[in-house]
Amino acid sequence: MKNTQAVIVLCLAYIIGLLITCNPWVRWGLLLVAIPLAWQLPRIWKKSPNWQFLLIAIAIAGCASFYLELRIPQLAANDISKYIPATAERGTAQFTIVQGTVDSYPHITRNQNSQFWLNATQLNEIQGDALRPADVSKSVSGRVYVTAPLQSGTGLQPGVEVSITGTLYLPQANSNPGGFSFRNYLSQSGGFAGMRGVQLRVPDESQTQRWSWGKLRQRIVAAQVRWLDVPVGPLVTAMVLGSDAVDLPFDLHDRFVRVGLAHALAASGFQVSLILNAILTLTRKRLSVVGQFNLGVAALLIFLCLTGFQPAVVRSVVMGMAVLIALRTKRQINPLSSLFIAGTLLLIINPLWVWDIGFELSFLATLGLIVTVEPLQKKLDWLPPTITDLITVPLAASIWTLPIQLYVFKVFPFYSLPANILTSPLISIVSIGGTIGALVGSIVPIAGSAISWILYLPTQLLIKIIDIFNYLPGASFAVGQIGLWQLFVLYGIILGVWALPKWQKNWKLPILVGILVVIIPLAIWKTTELQITALASKDRQILVIQDRGHTILLNSGNESVTRFVVMPFLQQQAINQIDRAIDFNYDSSAPNSWQTLNQSISINNFYSIGGMGSDTGSIKFQLLPIGTTQKFDRVEITTIQTSPAIFQIEIPESNQKWLVIGDVTADKAQPAIDLEQLPAAQTLYWHGGKLTDRSIAKINPKVAIAATDSPDPETVRLLEQKKIKVYYTGRDGAIQWTPTAEFKPYLEGDKFQ
Repeated sequence: MKNTQAVIVLCLAYIIGLLITCNPWVRWGLLLVAIPLAWQLPRIWKKSPNWQFLLIAIAIAGCASFYLELRIPQLAANDISKYIPATAERGTAQFTIVQGTVDSYPHITRNQNSQFWLNATQLNEIQGDALRPADVSKSVSGRVYVTAPLQSGTGLQPGVEVSITGTLYLPQANSNPGGFSFRNYLSQSGGFAGMRGVQLRVPDESQTQRWSWGKLRQRIVAAQVRWLDVPVGPLVTAMVLGSDAVDLPFDLHDRFVRVGLAHALAASGFQVSLILNAILTLTRKRLSVVGQFNLGVAALLIFLCLTGFQPAVVRSVVMGMAVLIALRTKRQINPLSSLFIAGTLLLIINPLWVWDIGFELSFLATLGLIVTVEPLQKKLDWLPPTITDLITVPLAASIWTLPIQLYVFKVFPFYSLPANILTSPLISIVSIGGTIGALVGSIVPIAGSAISWILYLPTQLLIKIIDIFNYLPGASFAVGQIGLWQLFVLYGIILGVWALPKWQKNWKLPILVGILVVIIPLAIWKTTELQITALASKDRQILVIQDRGHTILLNSGNESVTRFVVMPFLQQQAINQIDRAIDFNYDSSAPNSWQTLNQSISINNFYSIGGMGSDTGSIKFQLLPIGTTQKFDRVEITTIQTSPAIFQIEIPESNQKWLVIGDVTADKAQPAIDLEQLPAAQTLYWHGGKLTDRSIAKINPKVAIAATDSPDPETVRLLEQKKIKVYYTGRDGAIQWTPTAEFKPYLEGDKFQ
């Protein structure tokens, strides 16, 4: 075995060892299978490494899996999160003062707040009253995820000592399928507590005036925004320094992601290659090899500091350093082994980066460029070289990143390849021009603004092309949550085509198998599915009914709920079209939330049960009249009342009846309920407010679901006395009913489908 191959195998063993920690069964299963396989493989495959080498690789994988567990952040004895229950049990209005040092540059959140990390050192609880004395001041540790009013973040930078007044909270686990787990995000970043700040004080203002890389970055952003304005200016800066280094408008960022162009906003190998090529080309006749090496190292380190040590950038810079070392020592480097060595070194320094999606996509895209571009160019040698490069580069990167994109984002960017081909020239122009403008702007801001202004038209054209692709039907096709086995099979197919000549000759068959691996399980599921899901959203009633590929959505919540609860669930369930949308808890934000949803997922028909007008903005709602049963495929919905909205959902084939009692304000709902019209039902889904003993007896449910985290205690007591199973979406997460599994809470045991 060649040294290069040996290095790649050992590095790959380490990376696989980190990845198999995702599941204990996967870890032990692979390790147990790998040992006998290592013994037999050399006898079956003549080109296989010897069994001793394979055992070493297996040992490295096993050590890596345990090493990652050792590096997972753990709670310290005095971590600030341990003091939150003591204050929280006194009421959510209990304010605290937390002192510490800022640990990151502030960013603007979607809610237009300033967000940053804080290393806490001191905790003081503010006294509420004589009956509720404040806790004594205590020394604490730990990272805190802080949000504060937007203006509070002005001038903040790492190392600044601050005092923040606000409320502490423990991050919540993800309560819905497909949703974002805030708790996991914080723990992977080394934090276990959050804080909503209302007032921020900097005891020593001189701390905010000192020089820092962040101030240099702000100088560059200001220079490029001066004549380009928003959003063109921030977009140019993001394409140079990465979106993590600048506050790019969220709607523009989302548009790039939807068409598969997120890589254009990530500082990584492209920018590093631009820097190195520019330095080596301009200094070839003016500097010695040593001078080129020193200048290149300095440029890469400056770029790394400006971007803020993002994992993908660190990986690219390490590879750039390898190129410079090869130039300095006059040795030819192997790009593939350099990539694996760079990735492994970084994952030794911080093994948790193996779960960073930016690092994963950057590593896989670079791997695709190294091993796949040349074979693709040979297949397309009948095209002009320029056209070939435009096609092969994005295609090679897409092949290697597609499986992980499907697994993480659950959508297939349908127009990713044509979008990449059309925008590649513009991305290159804006990136190169933006880099020059950033360099000049850091020294002479007005000159940097002038250079950046030249990029206005190509950047606007880039945005227009992105918008066109976003408005095309099926811009991002939801494929649902693919399983780990599907992810492994897809990458197994890609590796097979890369490594095995026979597969390369018959490449169409592996591609067909890969497509079928994703499509067949999805098609089987969609043709047989029948389920009702009550999503968990604070004091919002949201139901999703799925019936053999047809979807009924009842309520969308406000815009925030629509974006972060409803849409991720629909993607996770591979729902690309809503057949019927029904609103029954009308509030002032409902029209906007339906419009937001309709922009991403096609909605065929809109209905309303009371409260909603027949024509709201661009959406026309059809009222469901009282006493009339509307049949939607196998699902029948009968309106009983409109104020509050009370209706019955029936699936005759499954002998299932749900009674829904809806109202945003529970106290107003109770007096208006007509007991005589309440039908019996197996399942009661209500707002969580007070229900009388007569109401419960009239409905006589077997299961009751409260759309809140704190249902009326007396109602819960009455339900439990009658042996009725009670779920709270705020406590149990989303609740899903299927004919086979009956009711399953998302936060209890295994996650449901």
